[in-house]
Amino acid sequence: MSTEHLERLQDKLDKNLAWRKRELTTLKSNIDVSEGTVLNTFIRVGITILYSHWEGFIKTGAREYLNYLNFQEIECQDMTDNFITLFFKSTIVDARESNKSIAHHRVTQSLFNHSGKIFKVDVMKKLIVDTEANLNYKVLEDILFSLGFDKTKYELKKNYIKDMMVDDRNKIAHGEYLELVDNRLQDADKKAKDQFETLYKEILDLIEHFKEQIMDAASHKLYLKPPSVVE
Repeated sequence: MSTEHLERLQDKLDKNLAWRKRELTTLKSNIDVSEGTVLNTFIRVGITILYSHWEGFIKTGAREYLNYLNFQEIECQDMTDNFITLFFKSTIVDARESNKSIAHHRVTQSLFNHSGKIFKVDVMKKLIVDTEANLNYKVLEDILFSLGFDKTKYELKKNYIKDMMVDDRNKIAHGEYLELVDNRLQDADKKAKDQFETLYKEILDLIEHFKEQIMDAASHKLYLKPPSVVE
């Protein structure tokens, strides 16, 4: 795969992340100068938008990476096992939903006779990249596994993903009122702003990390089996 294709992947990811950052920066600026009930409203909006960019970039980034792999025409047998699983996922799911031996036979045929098959997946199918419209740590973990990415950094931050973003976003999205500025506390506005800023930085850091994982895997061909284990 030429350097041009790698640069194209980098450019797509950079542009996708750039507009997200611009929107989040504008939103955070409004939070920084707001007070009281207006601040509470902006933080509610902020959590919702932050989540949408979290889910949006993970989904888009995963699809762009898989598209990059699609165009390389790599034989499945040369790829790491997670990609072989992804390649056969539709076949496996179809067989699971059937009690017919012929459907099960297709699975065994596919798994034992994949020599020469070229890796290609439909990146728009939910079966391939599915955030479940609720990108919590458990869902993220499955996406990371499918792409062959290390989960350590996300695991360390899963409380931010779950408790401070996904759970609150779900409550807001379902019409619940959250008192995110606790006026019983001294310096309530400042504390609420600080808490949002921490969440903002942590989630953006994880998004950046995901982008770096994609480019590292693409540039170092981490999707390939080590030569000693290629079938």
